[in-house]
Amino acid sequence: MKNVPQNLIEHLNSVKNFTACDLFELRLFSGSVYYFSGADYNVTYDGKTYKPGPLITRQKVKLNDRVTVDSMTITFSTNSTDKVAGKTIMAAAHDGVLDKAKLLLRRCFFKDAVILGVIDLFAGNVEIKKAGGLKLELTVKSKAQGLSQEFPIRRFYPQGTYTNTGGTITSDEEGDSGSLICPYVPRKEVLL
Repeated sequence: MKNVPQNLIEHLNSVKNFTACDLFELRLFSGSVYYFSGADYNVTYDGKTYKPGPLITRQKVKLNDRVTVDSMTITFSTNSTDKVAGKTIMAAAHDGVLDKAKLLLRRCFFKDAVILGVIDLFAGNVEIKKAGGLKLELTVKSKAQGLSQEFPIRRFYPQGTYTNTGGTITSDEEGDSGSLICPYVPRKEVLL
């Protein structure tokens, strides 16, 4: 369920046309955070300034009546002035700077150039879908994506050894021959 301020609900229910823009927060694995605005001007929200930068388009947000692992495609149309970590966004994508990044999408609503409210729409892990020319296509997958796996990848699961004596199972805490190591399944950002 989305948290929406009461004054924003009243405003949206009372007008036919309203002004809004998307706010994108890109968190790199290194800890650096970049704020992009879908508007043509700076938007200051929650003490952070979202700057207009690359042209960013996205899919619509879908609502489901059951639990699903959702994803969204976001496209950055960039030029040489749009930078992340000191590199152009395209070079950053090719160099692996965007690997393990997280992206948060918010929708900001205005009345007379004053922010009425902001709604968190989507957040997830970034995967590069396509990168070439002036366009970078990202797939942002919900944080719940790991729940669809049988068990996490690249994990060590100690099972403990045991012996069966007269129908009774007794454990042996000193041995490790009963341990299980799950198979290595490479992710897309891992080059083999």
